[in-house]
Amino acid sequence: MIPLRTEEPPDARLRAALAADRPLLHDHPRLRSLLESAAVADPGRFFLLFLHHCMATGAALDQGAAEEDVAGLVSGRWTGAALLAELGHANSNSRTHTEAVFDPATREFVLSSPVPGAAKYPATFGPAGFATLAVVSARLVIGGTEHGTALFLVPVRDERGPCPGVTIEPCPPTALLPLDYATVRFDGVRVPYRRWLRDGASITSAGEFHDPLADTGARGRRTMSMGRFGWGAITVGLAAVARASVSLALERASHRGTLDRLAGEIPAIEHLNQQRLLFGALASALAATTLARRETGRYWSFGAPPGVHRELGLTKVAVTSLADDAVNRARSASGTAGFFSEHRLIGYQGLTLAFQSAGGDNRLIRLDAAWTMAAGQDYTPPAAAPGADEWVTLFGHRERLLHEELTTGLDGTFAGWNARSELALRFTAAHSARVTAEVLSGELPSDLYELHCLEEVEAQAGWFLAHGLLTAGQVLGLPERINEICRRLHREGAALGQLLEIPEERAA
Repeated sequence: MIPLRTEEPPDARLRAALAADRPLLHDHPRLRSLLESAAVADPGRFFLLFLHHCMATGAALDQGAAEEDVAGLVSGRWTGAALLAELGHANSNSRTHTEAVFDPATREFVLSSPVPGAAKYPATFGPAGFATLAVVSARLVIGGTEHGTALFLVPVRDERGPCPGVTIEPCPPTALLPLDYATVRFDGVRVPYRRWLRDGASITSAGEFHDPLADTGARGRRTMSMGRFGWGAITVGLAAVARASVSLALERASHRGTLDRLAGEIPAIEHLNQQRLLFGALASALAATTLARRETGRYWSFGAPPGVHRELGLTKVAVTSLADDAVNRARSASGTAGFFSEHRLIGYQGLTLAFQSAGGDNRLIRLDAAWTMAAGQDYTPPAAAPGADEWVTLFGHRERLLHEELTTGLDGTFAGWNARSELALRFTAAHSARVTAEVLSGELPSDLYELHCLEEVEAQAGWFLAHGLLTAGQVLGLPERINEICRRLHREGAALGQLLEIPEERAA
């Protein structure tokens, strides 16, 4: 059973989890274990830890922070935060209004929020009493000329409250995933040159700007590539709560008695509808875990190229969807208990819902990926491969046909692309389904792999039938194929729980 709480004070647990003997991004197994345990035990604490260890420390390491600032983050003297999105653009970072104007007399940057929409929102901090060092995105302005979006390390709060020139306005509490959300504004905050995360760029004593990247667009993409550190944390955390949700729901279904009209009093798990919910949730949770762990090294590497960044974004989307499906099914199977916080499932659902938008809006990630793939940027539709796994082959057919439909007659105008946006989303979903099947084949137990793929096919059965890839008989036979797998899985009983890897000590 997953414990609901520990006796240690929450602030003490948080302080201990913030500190390390070295950056945890250099110790992937340890960081992953910490994040998985935090997500299972307390989704709010997980949120703060991923901001600290991945977003703030990751950006600092990746883009050239001074050693003393990295040391301050690693020691736990500061909690790390990420102030990227702005009130005027929600979680879109395509246009940053916050300004960092270089002062050649002092070689400092003057950080300001020049318009109301430049306020950083939503900002997330730890409890009061923690000093916070934030990674802040701002337009770099030198001598009146803008040089793209840059990152700065900025102290925004000390143990007593906001730092000079920083205004922090609390936001109303949320029902799901309650944290200390706020909007943040800057008014003439001076940032030392060393706290510019310059990533090889420089400003000479004469005020001349030099950047190894070609243009402001390239600089902006490089700046925002820091998101991959967060994606690594998000995926392992969501996969962990998916597994925890299934573990809780399976245990409850095995012990909760139901009074059936025909069978009398039997455990809930004896009902096929419960098996469909929970074994489907199990397949989704293990699929999310396999995808997340496969990409840990690339998420938490330094200097990842743009093509890799696109696939990592799509993996974040896929894991979020799989984890949300698993948690939602587990909560649905748990009846009333699924809606009370002491049973955790509603808290886990808050986390999976939040990351459909947080860490990059999933629909926008998919649309942007579809555009680059339609343009042929580092992408070729999958070719038919004789002898390949039947599910990979089937999903590859769907991806190939949707790509052809998406690109035929595409004229490069906004109107033309906008009219195909839903088609673009279907295409990226098909791409993810094929890639996921490739990853899961040989990794999941055969029944769970087949169950995952059958449910993917069942969701798109009409499309496969219309395109002649399945017959009417095959479509009509899908429910019974799924039912038979569920019956076999039910016979395995307790052995299924061992696949979830949720020992009690890691949930504390």
